[in-house]
Amino acid sequence: MLRFVLAALLIPGIALAQAWPERPVRVIVPFPPGGATEAVARLVAQHYQEVFGQPFVVESRSGASGMLGTEMTARAAPDGYTLAMTASGPLSILPQMLQAGYDPIRSFEHVLLPSVTPLMMVVPTNRPPNTMQEFVAWAGTRRGQINYCSIGVASPSHLSAEMFARAMNVEMTHIPHRGSGPAVVDTIAGHCDVLFDSSSSSGPHARGGRLKALAITTRERHPSWPDLPTMAEQGAVGYASQTWSGLVAPAGTSPAIVQRLNIEGRRFATSARERERIVAQGGVVVDLTPQQFRDFLQTEIAAWGQVIRAGNIRAE
Repeated sequence: MLRFVLAALLIPGIALAQAWPERPVRVIVPFPPGGATEAVARLVAQHYQEVFGQPFVVESRSGASGMLGTEMTARAAPDGYTLAMTASGPLSILPQMLQAGYDPIRSFEHVLLPSVTPLMMVVPTNRPPNTMQEFVAWAGTRRGQINYCSIGVASPSHLSAEMFARAMNVEMTHIPHRGSGPAVVDTIAGHCDVLFDSSSSSGPHARGGRLKALAITTRERHPSWPDLPTMAEQGAVGYASQTWSGLVAPAGTSPAIVQRLNIEGRRFATSARERERIVAQGGVVVDLTPQQFRDFLQTEIAAWGQVIRAGNIRAE
């Protein structure tokens, strides 16, 4: 009898998901146009549009370092017609430092995490270190004189550098920038001694000889950089950090809709063509169910929380 009752309860949700979408779907990107998260959103939206036969319209709703558009999504009707491609900052870092109008776990259905992107530890070409260990030794002879740039306060770039400084007992002064572009330019020019930046952003400059890459921040080496050691391999035991963009929906969105989006999104991200593109741009393809994405986010929140508390880091 219970089986029949459960089936009767599930049928309306399944029917709704099969009919959805009947009109255009909004995909909010909580950052200014032109960034990495928007690029991911447009690729995924194009795939969904081809599969589901309705427009998936990418909208920029920037503000408060990504928290504004993320909150807008949390407050939207859970009808499957508002999604957001948000990122590690607004979901795993900033709500631990600022008053957020949403809970990263309870306010959302966690739909899709197509890939993660390692960070690189890079230095100007005129600095002597060629490895992370050499940088630690060099910095030890210049206490009080070493600075590091970041792409912004409370960004993965900032927190990754802080995590490194604490792990290796390196004394450095933080110089925050407004985005990856300005931070990379200043590092190339020699105004910064070191920068932790996404491999998709700094990687091309390292390949072109304008920066020196000393280490990669993930637990394993990247297939596009097989000769670049990880931080852990060079003595930063247990060190791991990454940045990412993930698709979420308002809490209460039909599980059947979430499942359809997840299955199609994973099929796209793990296709041979897309996998090759992601790896070439410095990313690592992941293949997670909604529950696995939620578990991943909880792990990220805990890891970044330790860094924030240990360094008494505050958002400006």
